Amino acid sequence: MLTTALSIAGSDPSSGAGLQADLRTFHALGVYGLGIITSITVQNTTGVFGRFDLEPELVYSQIDKLFEDIRIDGVKIGMLGNGRVVSAVVRALRGKDVKHIVLDTPLFSKNGHPLLDREGIAVLKNELIPLSSLITPNLPEAEALSGVSISSAKDMVKAAYVLKDMGADSVLIKGGHLGSGKAVDLLLWAGEVYEFVSERLPFQVRGTGCVFASAITSFLVKGLELPSAVGRAKDFITESIKNSRAVGRGYRVMPLKC
Repeated sequence: MLTTALSIAGSDPSSGAGLQADLRTFHALGVYGLGIITSITVQNTTGVFGRFDLEPELVYSQIDKLFEDIRIDGVKIGMLGNGRVVSAVVRALRGKDVKHIVLDTPLFSKNGHPLLDREGIAVLKNELIPLSSLITPNLPEAEALSGVSISSAKDMVKAAYVLKDMGADSVLIKGGHLGSGKAVDLLLWAGEVYEFVSERLPFQVRGTGCVFASAITSFLVKGLELPSAVGRAKDFITESIKNSRAVGRGYRVMPLKC
């Protein structure tokens, strides 16, 4: 049976991140990808310079009509832009028969451009996190959402429990910003903490958070349990970073070969 995954995210015209990267990841991993645009961004490989968020009702209608027609096995959520769009996504997904909702939490681009306003962060914390089966913040995002200052693996675990108490089924905190010799991610699932370690690669690459969350979603809809899905996705993103290439003057991008 054909497996499907839906990306709800902003559009990146350079295809290194956002909706385009999600769809390329789904395709590379043998999953049929569907896409909902939440925001049209002005960006290239050097950064994000502006955005135009779509009307909330348009986002809602896109999601609603897809679910009327297609069986959706998993949803990956990325950039949402503002609180009204977050509320529309919550309203569209609430009550839908979908097992896996993976919430990536991009708050800022690599060059510091805001991707979600204050109202959006509040709605995300109060309404979208409780709807999610997994959230995947990086360290700055985990700090902003949990209020926990993170400087060690112990702090990551503490923040994960705070985020779990907000209503998420599971929490994956990506430790790439920790500054240690290895890239360490921590997963809190079913009351257990799992550690995923890989080599730290000396590349500045766009879209790593998008691709990692999309890869996890892909492996989940193909039937893997969450720890195995995260492990396979970790291997996939590590190899993708190793194979990254420069297509412009800024950050490298990932070709995303399976």
